[in-house]
Amino acid sequence: MNMQNVAVVLVTYNRLNLLKEAIEALRSQTHFIFRIVVVDNGSTDGTSEWLGLQTDLYVIKQANSGGAGGFYTGVKFSASLNVDWVWLMDDDTICNSNSLEKLVEKVSTLPNEKIGFVGSKCVWSDGNPHYMNIVDIKPYFNNTVPFTKYDNYNLLLTEACSFVSVLINIAAIKKIGLPYKDFFIWGDDLEYTQRITKAGYLGFYCQDSIVVHKTPQNYRPNFYTESASNIWKYKYGLRNELFMIKRDKGLLYYTIWLFVKILYTSFKILVKRRDSKFVFIKAVFQSGFNSMFFNPKIERL
Repeated sequence: MNMQNVAVVLVTYNRLNLLKEAIEALRSQTHFIFRIVVVDNGSTDGTSEWLGLQTDLYVIKQANSGGAGGFYTGVKFSASLNVDWVWLMDDDTICNSNSLEKLVEKVSTLPNEKIGFVGSKCVWSDGNPHYMNIVDIKPYFNNTVPFTKYDNYNLLLTEACSFVSVLINIAAIKKIGLPYKDFFIWGDDLEYTQRITKAGYLGFYCQDSIVVHKTPQNYRPNFYTESASNIWKYKYGLRNELFMIKRDKGLLYYTIWLFVKILYTSFKILVKRRDSKFVFIKAVFQSGFNSMFFNPKIERL
């Protein structure tokens, strides 16, 4: 495997200052990058004009289709290149100079393993772990392999991770297909990386590869403290979560879970939220209803 062949997919929307910082960090990587692919989701803040002046970037412009649609486009294009790995990130991901080198280093030390992805350790601006990107470690990977098996490599086995700096094997992409573009936002990264590990590939969390997820606050999204201005994200996120349950668990389980989820979440909103309670409860019911008819298809290469 030619470990030089890594393409970056960076999805951006109206965050020009962060985008410039993210691109500069990519240009400073100690490991060679075959191509930097930037998917511009219809930005209106001068991003398009600035990208047009960057001769070392491959820019794809499209209407805003959310992070999910952006990664779908970027992964699909990257799969047509002569690359072995695709490195995914958002425009608020600021990499250390050796972030990619550390990911590739881990893969290189395990040449005989069937690796699907390796994700970075994501921290916030103050250096503390970013709550949004803490991976879900289970005692056994695929119910057989202890998650600590690769401790000597400073790697932890995981079944899923976020798209905030994850190196994905192009072979896995060609086997399982592309991310769900119809998710729009939230859940597409967890679904996709879970799809990779369910297909028999290993997923790793690499503590040596560190990136800064430069969000305004260090938080983990929830219905109970979030501002009402972000309610649209939760509508997509809950719909996508319920769809995955419907797809993976079957209609009967989904129906029961839908009923319980709506009632339980609504009750907790009433108890925990200080404002906009009924706005969020309405969003929960809308997401549940939308999930009944939401049935995106996997597009394969």
